[in-house]
Amino acid sequence: MDVWRRAFVSAASSSVRFETVDVFSSHKFGGNQLAVVLDEQRRLSDDDMRRIAIEFGFSETTIVLPPKSEANTAWVRIFSKDGDEMPFAGHPNVGTATVLAWRRSIFGKEVRGTVLLEEKAGLVPLELIEDEAGRPVGATLTAPEPFSLSSPPLPAEAAAALIGLEASERFLALNIK
Repeated sequence: MDVWRRAFVSAASSSVRFETVDVFSSHKFGGNQLAVVLDEQRRLSDDDMRRIAIEFGFSETTIVLPPKSEANTAWVRIFSKDGDEMPFAGHPNVGTATVLAWRRSIFGKEVRGTVLLEEKAGLVPLELIEDEAGRPVGATLTAPEPFSLSSPPLPAEAAAALIGLEASERFLALNIK
């Protein structure tokens, strides 16, 4: 992942560091963009966090805060480009864990091996991935809960109609359980 490191002045008139990264890519401007904002002193309000995410305009922006439990690495809030907070998302977790590993420590703790991120959806464990030289290059995650649907699966006829097909036409339908 390539990274841009910068700092900006928040509404609280104090510097807050951030890094922008391209997750799932080995070159700039590839993969999924992510802004990782390090609010180590908890200076940002909820409104500041939303406005920062809107300003970046990336699909997601993470705000890294001190963990609620000392056993964990950080408390992470994830915001969409519209400023909506999300309970969980994949690439923001991978990118945030990697950025924290590049820093080597946060909140007085070394960042190595396993990263534990507190999020709205629950605790997200990530295993850091290193290259041959021992540099962090990514992470694998375990979702805080199994995948589930909040409503029954869409009938095949309705799915066909959504993509402009008749129910009698052949198409592939997946039933995710």
